Amino acid sequence: MALYSIQLGQASTSVLASFLLAAPLALSSNIAPAQAHGNHTHADETEFYIGLDGLRVLASGTYAGLDNPNYNRLTFLYAHREEDFTTNHFHGIGAYSYLGPVGSPSINPTNTNNRIPETNTGQLPLQLLPGKGAFAGRLVSTATGAEYSNIKIEAVETLASATDADDQYLFNSSGGRWQSSLGGATIGLQLLSISSGLNVADETGVNLFNSVGDIYTIGTGDNFTFRPKFWTDAAAALGKYSATFKLVDVSTNGSTSLLESGTFSFDFSVEQVPEPSTTMSLGVLGLLALSWSRLKKRTVKSLN
Repeated sequence: MALYSIQLGQASTSVLASFLLAAPLALSSNIAPAQAHGNHTHADETEFYIGLDGLRVLASGTYAGLDNPNYNRLTFLYAHREEDFTTNHFHGIGAYSYLGPVGSPSINPTNTNNRIPETNTGQLPLQLLPGKGAFAGRLVSTATGAEYSNIKIEAVETLASATDADDQYLFNSSGGRWQSSLGGATIGLQLLSISSGLNVADETGVNLFNSVGDIYTIGTGDNFTFRPKFWTDAAAALGKYSATFKLVDVSTNGSTSLLESGTFSFDFSVEQVPEPSTTMSLGVLGLLALSWSRLKKRTVKSLN
């Protein structure tokens, strides 16, 4: 019994020293997903685009051969940039789609893939984090490097002159389906619903909408960059917050307006944010507890 106590004591001292040295490395591994893969991170890429659907007839799926209900409509797009950039592609978020039997389908002004983060990924809502500057005292959407977190929106046409192969494959994906210019259209973002306590502002902190139904003008043609900021008060109740929109052409120049988009939503969460010192302490203690359990098993086994 005395020998067991001595061995366990010596080993535990060694483990403690090792983990105190290893803790920063363990904590840094939790940050690694936000760092670059190759030359890009999600924090410096454009992830969201506005395009015009150029596909007249559906080529695949249940309704293949039918007219595309989303044809010539403004469409909110998410850019999937893959490790193999030759497979880069867009997903239409909330695009018009069909419902019901193939022989007599009805048109649905959205689709099953109509939320950000995309539901099929299993990713949790984007966490609102403590802001600074114009957003001091608020919780705000932040480009953390996590997928979907960089809410910067541009026209697909901005990729046409890109020199990176990554962007060119994205622009030419789906047989050029999304390459049509927005022309002289003036693109508006219409708020359809929003959780109580959630707000949408520009980068200076000024709210874009006073009430549901309001339309904020993003820009005209293909040359715009839109960076909405979603925020709540710092003392907002914990939980999920959502906002639903559609894109509309609000041109008044006499030209034929582009058809409006389907509806799409952004999902956010307000969570308890632990102090950095608490997070580090809990991480180290968790690692020590796991190691202590394994150490006891190894020591007992060696004495048997």
